[in-house]
Amino acid sequence: MSTLINIKDLFDLSKNKYSHLNDLIIIGGPTCVGKSKIAIQLAKKIDGVLINADSIQVYKDLRLLSARPTLEDEKIVPHFLYGYVKSQVNYSVGKWLNDLNKTLEHVKKMQKTPILVGGSGLYLNSIIKGLVSIPKISEKIKKQSVFTLNKLGIEKFRQLNFKIDPIFVNKNIDQQRLIRAYSVYLQTNKNMSFWYSNPRKNLIKKKIYPFLIKLDRDLIYKNCETRFDDMLDKGALEEVKLLKNSYIDQSLPIMKSLGVKWLIKYLSNEVSLEMAIKLSKRDTRRYVKRQITWFSHNYIPYKIINL
Repeated sequence: MSTLINIKDLFDLSKNKYSHLNDLIIIGGPTCVGKSKIAIQLAKKIDGVLINADSIQVYKDLRLLSARPTLEDEKIVPHFLYGYVKSQVNYSVGKWLNDLNKTLEHVKKMQKTPILVGGSGLYLNSIIKGLVSIPKISEKIKKQSVFTLNKLGIEKFRQLNFKIDPIFVNKNIDQQRLIRAYSVYLQTNKNMSFWYSNPRKNLIKKKIYPFLIKLDRDLIYKNCETRFDDMLDKGALEEVKLLKNSYIDQSLPIMKSLGVKWLIKYLSNEVSLEMAIKLSKRDTRRYVKRQITWFSHNYIPYKIINL
């Protein structure tokens, strides 16, 4: 993928539609399509700032493995909501929305245009469609859900959730969301589909321009493999080693970062480094496939940018 992109033509800046303080631009798309580089170039043109909408890039650790913008990139234009949450925190979309609103107010005082960058469907959904109002889940219920998962195993736990909510639960839903779904059911006696069917709260009072960055799937896969190798060359394994040695809860969101699971198994002498890399790349391809599906069904772009 060429980095020589004519930002002015791609975004039709001549019409000056979305460079105002009351606008919110979203640069969305799967991982490894060059969202951040494009967003930086756009920010330079319209005096904007970048705001993170990736659920893993909020964490302080794993700068390399989560593909956070580099320190050099952060010097080009202001970056917000990147690498500011401790790994031990079970960060949520609700907390992110609260932090985002504060950030948008700050950016408005700076008289700059906010550019949201990311591929986390849950985060982007909360902006475009609003936030689902679900009652707070008690710690006791959360622990009960984790206990049930550990007792049954992941597949039987998935089957249990499927019986409760066949619409919400599918074969691709991850462990964290299964725990969340089961906890919500235990707490409210209503499944996730019920709560998602209710009216949502729209917390962002701005005109939204969602752009979608598209790239051929095989090129995305190739970019992902090249980037993973580059991450390892730059020290991603050391990042994972530090995370492993911190003994944090395995169910925390940061542990879902692509590559963490298999690199930890390598560090624990359970698999070879070659196998850890192979399986990490496989998981990344699967993640890309899920992202592409999500963007196809849930994201209505103001404009599609084909690279």
